[in-house]
Amino acid sequence: MEPYDTNTGVHNRVQITIDLNELVWARGEYLKQEMSVNQSEYLAETLRRTLTWDTLYSMIDQTILEFFENHEHPEIWDPHYGEIQPEPGREKELQNLEKAAKDREKAKAEFEMVDLVSPAWTIKVPRRIKK
Repeated sequence: MEPYDTNTGVHNRVQITIDLNELVWARGEYLKQEMSVNQSEYLAETLRRTLTWDTLYSMIDQTILEFFENHEHPEIWDPHYGEIQPEPGREKELQNLEKAAKDREKAKAEFEMVDLVSPAWTIKVPRRIKK
């Protein structure tokens, strides 16, 4: 798929466009540096020829690495068409999870929540229901 459709003028990828003239002017104002239009255009033209993307690349690389370090299974974000659920070999694990959920519900029926009150705090604690 082409990133740009010449018939419609629509970009189908994430794209960043930078107007260096506007950026130099805005950053000059931010830095409280008064400059003429000619000075701003000279700096923008210089940047057009000399600007490197090392910082941008570094930020993108860092974001990618942090994503894969902080997400246990990033591959599950991609759709897996034609696969069966549960995946073969996971049936026992899913059955154990369902059994544990049922056991928790059963245990909840054996307890009631009561308030323990102190002058400084109140806390809810479970108390076994006497039969």
